[in-house]
Amino acid sequence: MEQRRRALLACVVVLVAAAGVVRIHAEEPMVFSVLYNESAETPFQEDWLILKEYEDRMGVRLDVIVGDDENYAPVVTTALESGLAPDIILKVWPDEVEAYAASGKLLPLSDYMEYMPHFQSYVDQLGLAQEIDNLRAADGKLYILPGFQRGTQVQQWIYRKDLFASHGLAAPETYDELHDALLLLHSMYPESTPLSACWGGAHLLAIMGAGYGIPAGWNGSRYYDDEEDAWAYAPATDAYREMLRYLHRCYSAGILDPAIYNQSFDEYLAKLQDGRAFVTVTWISSGFDNWNQALEENGVTGGEWAPFPVPASTIGVRALPAVALFRKGLVIPARVAAEAYLEDLLRFVDWAVYSEEGRVLTAWGVEGVTYALTGSGRELLPHVISPKTPEGEADLIGTYGFATLFDLNENAEFEDYKRPDDIALFLEASRQAGETLAPTPNLELSESAQAAIAALKPALDAYASSSSERFVIGELSLEEDWQRYMLELENRGYRALEAIWNSAWNSAT
Repeated sequence: MEQRRRALLACVVVLVAAAGVVRIHAEEPMVFSVLYNESAETPFQEDWLILKEYEDRMGVRLDVIVGDDENYAPVVTTALESGLAPDIILKVWPDEVEAYAASGKLLPLSDYMEYMPHFQSYVDQLGLAQEIDNLRAADGKLYILPGFQRGTQVQQWIYRKDLFASHGLAAPETYDELHDALLLLHSMYPESTPLSACWGGAHLLAIMGAGYGIPAGWNGSRYYDDEEDAWAYAPATDAYREMLRYLHRCYSAGILDPAIYNQSFDEYLAKLQDGRAFVTVTWISSGFDNWNQALEENGVTGGEWAPFPVPASTIGVRALPAVALFRKGLVIPARVAAEAYLEDLLRFVDWAVYSEEGRVLTAWGVEGVTYALTGSGRELLPHVISPKTPEGEADLIGTYGFATLFDLNENAEFEDYKRPDDIALFLEASRQAGETLAPTPNLELSESAQAAIAALKPALDAYASSSSERFVIGELSLEEDWQRYMLELENRGYRALEAIWNSAWNSAT
């Protein structure tokens, strides 16, 4: 690999500005190595069309080194520790960058903004300057080119719309209305488990926590109180207690599935498809045709799952969990600063990730090959598999390699195209209504702070989680045992954890 890089120094590189895009032209294509998180479902193919497009359009040939997507983080670490990491490392989470940057392993990209005009334009157009600043490391520099997505929460409340309608029940607008509707339905269908969930309840808790203004479930436990401008441990708050109070009320009434803490996903899914469950929380992007068909096959004629607007909690908050605006991004090893091709590399990734041409290529592919321009926008051609053309024979990823290597930024037009029309409209209405909480501020933690947290938090979270379950099912009383629970949280270090968070916050502001 190193010999190949040195050989590239002999290439004659001429930069030509055309239509606002700086294209790389050389006697031979420039070769950049890239670490890519390969999926087992769609393994990397050397004949992918997207690779040819990069070469034809930008004069760049990619030497792709694959890492298992299921175990990718250790591959990134090993590559960076070796000192011979590929030129580009894809799909790194923003919160993973600080440690790499602090040890001098990453290129400070903010020092090279003159070579990344598309990135700067993209940030300006979307008004992301403040959010980008939040990604800067302790030294004030930016070490990641992040992927961006709209603040659209695709995890939503859903219900058996047909069942509610047949019994004259409107979509619930509050948690109390939800409780009463499910109580009525349970009396009619005593074998049902009206409100169900899986993954140890982590998904349901995450959605419900937003209704109480706190993180819960798999949204974690670190809570930023903007009124107090301070960080707190969510399971030690009054809001968390009120959330548990509602869940206990549902459990006691027999409408909360008692198996939510231990059932498998398949067991949970069976309840959604055979008519036993009436309400749950899930991702809605793909719609519910498969579930509705399964209901029909299980003898539930006309069964219809549908989303409903987020209900207000018992404290009057109508909200969904925050959506991180930034997705996985790319980083460049610090060693590339000494390479003669640094500027060309930066110009290429800037074009591939942030230019209009690069983003359309990544999402839609090539006009006339995978999509066509119509009066209403772009549409995939009939031979390309999509939710609208499931009978197609070509796959955007597996056949052509689109939506793979530099698929960092959400292409809003493409994402909405893939969704059923009613789902796209519902999600846009949810976004416009501002139902999704704002992301919490970035909290930068030193290595020593991270080590202290790692020593405290796992056991603390495990105790809070097990106690939460016991409060819900009634093994512990929210009236009689709460203070004992709080004392045990303190003994296990929740106040020390809050002190670490707030010390880091106050020293940075």
